[in-house]
Amino acid sequence: MRARSSVVPSYVRPAPHRVAGLPSPAWTFVFVVAAVVAIEVYARSGAVSRLDLIPVSDMVVRAVELLGDRDFVVDALLRSVALICASFAASAVAGVGVAYAMARSRWVHRAVTPYVNVFYALPIFALYPVLVVMFGTGVVPIILLATLFSVVIVISHALVGFESTPPIVGKLARSLEMSRAQQLRKILLPAALPDILAGLKLGLGYAIIAVLATEFILATTGLGQVVNRAYNNFDTLDMYAGIVFVSVFALLANLALGAALSAFDWRRR
Repeated sequence: MRARSSVVPSYVRPAPHRVAGLPSPAWTFVFVVAAVVAIEVYARSGAVSRLDLIPVSDMVVRAVELLGDRDFVVDALLRSVALICASFAASAVAGVGVAYAMARSRWVHRAVTPYVNVFYALPIFALYPVLVVMFGTGVVPIILLATLFSVVIVISHALVGFESTPPIVGKLARSLEMSRAQQLRKILLPAALPDILAGLKLGLGYAIIAVLATEFILATTGLGQVVNRAYNNFDTLDMYAGIVFVSVFALLANLALGAALSAFDWRRR
């Protein structure tokens, strides 16, 4: 059976990026390994105190030991991962929805744009006491804060994708008497998907930062609080073990979204 060729002409496809014969994922792996080896050698050289830095091998060993601690896995690791996933999902749905409303309505666009433009100048974490008063000290304030922190980057990228659709496409959809739901499903979302995925990739990073920072400063449980408690108790081993979990989760999540971006981005085919 003959393979189906791409609908994108070859002259507009981006050239494959290779340096010294290696693709970018391979170089990412090389840089990560080089950084790990450098930290390992530096920590074991005696040039730095064990209170400041420990070898990566010791971090990994301690992280594996913590996986056998049910209290740590349930109350810290899984709790933080669940909060990150919930915040990311909420920011993804809300961000794409708001961006679509802005693209469809000039009034909504004018009303929301000033808030989007000045959002990062606002002290978002200062809202946490207000959210605690309104919703208590549970997981709701953390999810809301992380969602507010990450939703704007999703809105910005999704809006670029929706507004980059040529106007003639909308006229064609109206001539075919397509409903708004059909236009969104068959035209706007496929056209904006690469930009939406790029925004989601950044939004995930913001969600991770917001959840862990909130736990680090204000929460009583969670992975961020484990790192904070270990730091205050000069427990360097547990502190770096927690950082290992954060780093591995962030790396794997970004690699997964990057793979999705490559798979669904029609501009890269």
